[in-house]
Amino acid sequence: MKYTTLLILLSLLSCQRQKQVEQPIAQVFESKLYRSEIKEFVPNNISQEDSAIMAQNYIRNWITQKLLLHKAIENLSGEESKIQKQVEDYRASLLIYNYKQKLIDQKLEDEVNDAEIEDYYQKNQKNFVLSTPIVKALFFIVPKNAPNLKELRKWFHSEKATDRENLEDYCLTNARKYDNFNDDWIEIKYLLNLLPKNDKGPQEIMNAPQYIEEEDEENYYFLKINDIIKEQSNAPLSYVRDDITLILKNKKKLQFENELERQINEEGRQKNYVKIY
Repeated sequence: MKYTTLLILLSLLSCQRQKQVEQPIAQVFESKLYRSEIKEFVPNNISQEDSAIMAQNYIRNWITQKLLLHKAIENLSGEESKIQKQVEDYRASLLIYNYKQKLIDQKLEDEVNDAEIEDYYQKNQKNFVLSTPIVKALFFIVPKNAPNLKELRKWFHSEKATDRENLEDYCLTNARKYDNFNDDWIEIKYLLNLLPKNDKGPQEIMNAPQYIEEEDEENYYFLKINDIIKEQSNAPLSYVRDDITLILKNKKKLQFENELERQINEEGRQKNYVKIY
C-alpha cells in the first residue's frame, strides 16, 4: 500500500514538472521563443484564423530580429560596447525616473493650497502682466427666424436678474451658440473673432458694459462685455491660478528630487556603499 502511494506521488510530481517545463516553439542560436510569449501578444477576442496569422507573423518577426541582432553583433565589433553602454544608460535612466515618479506620487499627493497660490501671486505679480485685454462677457448666436426677438433684445440690454434669467432660458432653447463667460476671464480677441464682420480690434472696446450686435444672412450675433482689464495690467489671480498651481507643483517636485538625492548620498556614505579612491 505504501509502495503504491509512493508511485502515485512520484507520478503526480512528474506530471507537474512536465507542465512547468515549457517547450520552445522556435530557437535562434541560444534564444528561445515560447508559446506563452505569443499568447500574451495575440488577443483572445479574435477568430482562430486571425489568431494563427498573428502568431505566424510574430514568430517570423521574432526570428528575423534575432538573426539581424546576431549579424549586427558580429559586424559591429568595437561599436558593440558603445551601443551596450547606451542601452545600459537608458535602462538606468528609465529605472531611476520610474522610481522617482513613484515616490513623487506617494509624497506629493496633496494639492497646492489656496494660501500658497495667493502668496506666490502677491510676490510675483510683475510676472503676470497681460499681453492682451481680457473680459468677462456673454456671447450668443440666434437664427433670424427665432421667436420673440424683440423680447430677446430687451433682456440682452437689461441688468435685472429676472431678465438675465429669461435671456439664459431663451438662449438654451433657441440659440445656435451660447457662451457665458461672466465667471471666467477670456481674451477679448477670441470673442471678436466669432463676429461675422470682425471689424473691431481689442483696443476699440475699452468700456464696460458694452453691447455689440451684428448679423449675417442667417443669424444675429450678440456680445455683451460686462468687465474688461486692459493689456499691460496685472492679470487677476483667477486668470492665472492654473499657471501658478503648475509652477508651485514643479517647484515642489524639484525640491523633493533634490532632497531625495541628498538623502540617498548621505545614506550611501553612512553605510559605506560609496568609496572614493
